[in-house]
Amino acid sequence: MMMKGYLREDLKGIKPYQTEKHKCTLKLDANESPYPIPLEIRAQLASELLNGNDYHQYPDPNADRLRDLLAEIHQLNRDNILIGNGSDELLHIITTAFAGWGDKVLCPLPGFSMVSYYARLAGAVPVDYRLNDRFQYDVSEIEKALDTYKPKILHICSPNNPTGSTLPVSDIYYLARRFDGVVVVDEAYYEFCGKSAVSLIHLCPNLVVLRTFSKAIGIAGLRVGYMISSKSLANEIYKAKPPYNVNSFSQRAAELMLAHPEIQRERVKKIIEARDWLYQALDGLRGVDPYPSEANFILFKVKQGDLVYRGLLEKGIVVRHFEGSPILKNHLRITIGRAEDNKYIIQSLADILANLEGW
Repeated sequence: MMMKGYLREDLKGIKPYQTEKHKCTLKLDANESPYPIPLEIRAQLASELLNGNDYHQYPDPNADRLRDLLAEIHQLNRDNILIGNGSDELLHIITTAFAGWGDKVLCPLPGFSMVSYYARLAGAVPVDYRLNDRFQYDVSEIEKALDTYKPKILHICSPNNPTGSTLPVSDIYYLARRFDGVVVVDEAYYEFCGKSAVSLIHLCPNLVVLRTFSKAIGIAGLRVGYMISSKSLANEIYKAKPPYNVNSFSQRAAELMLAHPEIQRERVKKIIEARDWLYQALDGLRGVDPYPSEANFILFKVKQGDLVYRGLLEKGIVVRHFEGSPILKNHLRITIGRAEDNKYIIQSLADILANLEGW
């Protein structure tokens, strides 16, 4: 018996988010940290796991201890903060809270694909606004889209994924004050640029800032993110948040990671140094056009993206390939790993390009 199609009609053409798995020496396709959880934190987690825990009970539904730590760091109140199962979940929750059937949601192009994905799940209509030819933000382009489409939500990712470009905080302030809707600023890569819109939440009650523990802090596998906004907006978003959405172990690991900011600062410093070295090296390679980045990755363009991608795979290097994306045709994105890996990456890329071009 053939099963009846039960899926909503508007979702039949949607593509589920999938990632490819490859055996590799260097996994540089997902903007993860190259560093594991520090040994002292692993030891503490192991000790607590062995010597008593409350994992037979549901987790704190609001992650109040973690919110209090974050509130202290940001000099805010815990009521300004919500914790999510990664900032991805918070994007989903925010979209569900503010965008309904047929509402427009503005998304940067190129940008993080899950933004438009969650808009479609909510029954809303994602509308792209283009970055310029060098994938930098253009405020006039955003203004035009706001006036034309009258959206419920404006998404800004700064630094932007996958381009690494940022939007000045002054421009975010201007847009948030101008727009009668919710402005979501995804700062997943904030630590690598140091520019934040968090201070604007007192001036812009319609502003939400997203952060994650997956990138600079380096616990992507434990799925922890958080959002910061005015108390009134946080209260509205809270109504769409599932209960018990972040497990107890992840909450505790996040708390311990925050207790060691010196480790994070040192690792971020190393990644920034490796990024700057890699950018200069890519810029010096014939046939490679890298884009300046303020994140932990670099987007670059080559003549034959598919072949370069496969060539890197053969050498054990996995990077992000944007197959099927017209605007990112022949573009690849590489996560910044350890400094000692950079020379192998550059040598591998140089060998591949030389073979393709016959140099």
